[in-house]
Amino acid sequence: MTAVTSSRVLVVGAGPSGLTIALELARRGVPVRVIDKAPGPSGETRALGMQARTLELFERHGIVGELLRHGLRATRFNVFSEGRPILDADFGDLDSAYPFLLMIPQDRTEAILAAQLATHGVRVEREVTLAGLTQVDGGVLTVLEHADGTAEHSSVGWTVGADGAHSTVRKQLGLDFAGTSFEENFTVADLRVEWARQHDQFFAFLNRGRFVAMFPMLEGWHRVAIARRADDPGTGDVTLEELQRAFDATVPGPARIVEVRQSGRFRINQRRASRYSVDRVFLVGDAAHIHSVVGAQGMNTGIQDAFNLGWKLAAVIRGDASADLLDSYGSERTPVAERLVDGTRRITRLTLLKGPVRTWFRRHLAPRVLSRVRTRLTRAVAQLDVSYHDRSGAAPRGRAAVGDRAPDAPLVRGAGGARRVHELLDDRGHTLLCFDLPDGVAEEATAGIAAGGAGPVHVAHLTGEHEAASAYGLTAPGAVLVRPDGYVARRPRLEHPGNDTAADRVRSRT
Repeated sequence: MTAVTSSRVLVVGAGPSGLTIALELARRGVPVRVIDKAPGPSGETRALGMQARTLELFERHGIVGELLRHGLRATRFNVFSEGRPILDADFGDLDSAYPFLLMIPQDRTEAILAAQLATHGVRVEREVTLAGLTQVDGGVLTVLEHADGTAEHSSVGWTVGADGAHSTVRKQLGLDFAGTSFEENFTVADLRVEWARQHDQFFAFLNRGRFVAMFPMLEGWHRVAIARRADDPGTGDVTLEELQRAFDATVPGPARIVEVRQSGRFRINQRRASRYSVDRVFLVGDAAHIHSVVGAQGMNTGIQDAFNLGWKLAAVIRGDASADLLDSYGSERTPVAERLVDGTRRITRLTLLKGPVRTWFRRHLAPRVLSRVRTRLTRAVAQLDVSYHDRSGAAPRGRAAVGDRAPDAPLVRGAGGARRVHELLDDRGHTLLCFDLPDGVAEEATAGIAAGGAGPVHVAHLTGEHEAASAYGLTAPGAVLVRPDGYVARRPRLEHPGNDTAADRVRSRT
C-alpha cells in the first residue's frame, strides 16, 4: 500500500469535542483540518451545563472570560421527591476557581471555540462528508464528498472522529457500539415559567415515575428536560399544554409556563464503543460514548476526551514522545466513561421509581444518604474527581497521586502575579512545580524529566507556599510534574540529600 507522510490531522465533526481537539492541535503548531456535514452551526441549544473542570481546562485556550460572559452561573442544585426536598447542594465549596455550573448553550460554546480556532488559521469546512476511510502505512486515506457532489481523495497522518452518536468514523472502523436495553425518552424545551423559586439554581423534581429537570439560562429562560416512560415516547409536536401537564403533575407549588421558544423529543440508549482508537484513527465525545442527560455530563466528557488526546497526539507528531503514549488515551478515558455510564444509569433508575413503597424509601432515606455524600456528589458532578490513577476513574478529595487532577490551591506570595497554582501551569507543555527546592535540584530534575520523553518542561518555583504544598501532600521540599492537561504526571522524590549530585537525589515515584 501507498505510504502516507503527511502529519496533518483530519477532525470529522465540528461540535465541542471536535473543535476542542482541533484547537489543542493547532495552538501547538500541528496542521489540522476540520470538516462537518452540516451546512452551518446548529441554532439549537442542545447541551447546556459546563462543569468546573471543563472551565479549568479552557483556561489554557484563554476563552474562559468569553464563556462566562455568555453563560449563567448556577450555584446550587435542588432535588425534590413527591414534593419534598431530598437534596440541597452548594457548589460554593468546590476546590476550584469556578465553584458553579456555567449554563451556556452549546451553540454559543461552539461559536466561541470556532472563533478561537480561526485565530490559528483553521476554519470549519461545511457540507463535507466522510465517505471512506482506509488506513495505510504511516497514515490514513480518506474520501470526502462535497456539497456539489465532487469526491476528494485525501491523505492525512491521523484522523479523529468527533462526529456524534451515529459516527461514520466509528462505523468505518467496524467498532461495536454496545449498549443497554435501558432506553430513555425525553421531551425538551426552552421556556419561561412564572414561579417563586430562584432563577440561578438547578432543580430536579421526581414524582412517582415522572421527572422534570429545570436548567436556568440567561434572560429568564429555562431549559427543561422531561423524562417519559419507555412505553410513552410521545409523538407529534410538543405543545405548551403537554408541558404544563407535566409541570402540574410533578412540580410542587404554582408553576405556570408563559412562553416556549423551542422544543423537541429525543431518545437515548446508553452505549460505549468497544475501543477508542484503531492505529491512527481515534474517537472522542459521543462517537465513543453516549449516556443519560441526567447530570449534564455528556458535552463535558467529550471535551475532556479531546484534552486528554490532544496534547499526546501533538507530542507524538512533533517528536517529543513515542507513539506508545497514544495507547494511554483509551486506557485512561475508558474507566471514566464506564463510571459515568454506570453512575448515570443508577441515578436515572432512581429518579424514575414509581411504586409507592420505593418512592417512600426514596423520599425518607435519600436525604440521610445524600447529606453524607454531598461533597463527593458535587465534586463528581463538577468532574473534579476524574482521575487516571487506577481503573476506578475517580479520586477522593484531598489526594494528589499520579493521574489525579492537579489541585488548584491559593498562593500567598505567588510568582509573576499568580494567585492560584493553576495560573502557573504551562498552557501547552508540562510544568514542574518546585516547592522550596534549591535551583540546582530543580534544574537537574527538569533535565531528567525532559530526557525521559516529557518534552519541554516549564519550571515554577514556589517558596513558602505551605497551603499549596499541603494540597499536593508535601510536608517537606519536593516537586510535582503536571501534564499539559492538568493531571499529575510524576511525583519526584528527594532522596539522600547528602549525595554529590542533585540528579541522584531526584527519583520518579509512579
